[in-house]
Amino acid sequence: MTDEDKEVNVDELEEGPGKSYEFFTKNEELLAKLKLLGYEKEFLKLNKSYRHMHKHYFVRQTNAGEQFFLLTAVAAWLIRKGGNDKFEMPQEFDDPNSTIASILAELRAKVR
Repeated sequence: MTDEDKEVNVDELEEGPGKSYEFFTKNEELLAKLKLLGYEKEFLKLNKSYRHMHKHYFVRQTNAGEQFFLLTAVAAWLIRKGGNDKFEMPQEFDDPNSTIASILAELRAKVR
């Protein structure tokens, strides 16, 4: 049997035809999970600057600063929802490095 005779399973290929749409489906799944956790009823009401995310919000870079702020705010909200009510919500003009450092430190503390 030659290489040409072998069937190729598209799902097994790393870069199959659907690979470029994987980010879209992952973002849709993320938003569905956030909705189950009360994202629309709880998170959006915390601050007027928190925008409603459409199902492909994080797929394309439109406004990196806004997307970063919303991502860190959602992460902080999830940390608070997970039991640490004293975790501070990030502010829009906080230092990005310290914001990420505090989120990662909290997540590492949860793992231990």
